[in-house]
Amino acid sequence: MLVLFPEVTIGISEAIMYRLKRILRPYNAVWLVLFVGSLLPVSAQSQQLDSLTATVKGHGTISSAAEKREITSALVVLRKNGTLLITVTAELHLQAEGTWEASASSPDEILMKITGGALKGEMIGSGKLLLTSDGKSFRELTANMKTVDGLEIKVTFVADDSEQPEGRM
Repeated sequence: MLVLFPEVTIGISEAIMYRLKRILRPYNAVWLVLFVGSLLPVSAQSQQLDSLTATVKGHGTISSAAEKREITSALVVLRKNGTLLITVTAELHLQAEGTWEASASSPDEILMKITGGALKGEMIGSGKLLLTSDGKSFRELTANMKTVDGLEIKVTFVADDSEQPEGRM
């Protein structure tokens, strides 16, 4: 038995029902819905990609005004701290470093800012990485960069559909 007031004695189940009725009054229900609704975006954001390491075979090109080379594979490392490392393999290796962030407009799109190559500041540029539907690898990589000596480099790469990507989060 629960005593709410000295003259009123009710059972526990009645006390719970009394309390629920007070909580679920129309104006309290509005506050409850607003409170629960404010928690939803936080839980949705926690499911976003925070890191990725994936090596993918495919086809693409590294092109500049001077030459064009065929790409056979690409390695992308997205770190939790927002930095990235990209290595594309053709007859040579092209390595770029920078930062990354998830696109606000598309959940499978990563926006990249290139801030260096083998040496910091050696090249600058931007690019885009399109993730696979499961978010464990990538299906497309594009980047436009400019070296310190003014050479413009364009990278386009598409993963092979038949290739099972080697990726981990």
